[in-house]
Amino acid sequence: MCHIFCLSVESFQAGIGSHPQEIMADIANCTDLAPVRQITEVVVGHRGHD
Repeated sequence: MCHIFCLSVESFQAGIGSHPQEIMADIANCTDLAPVRQITEVVVGHRGHD
């Protein structure tokens, strides 16, 4: 399992750059499981909110 925290989907895509196919294909070198991408907003507690 791998967690990557980015400020936005756009920053994630910029980090992957122009090589998303190569990066995804390399996963097969590490596992026989199918990769699953999940985009989730991380929300932390804010003072003043109940």
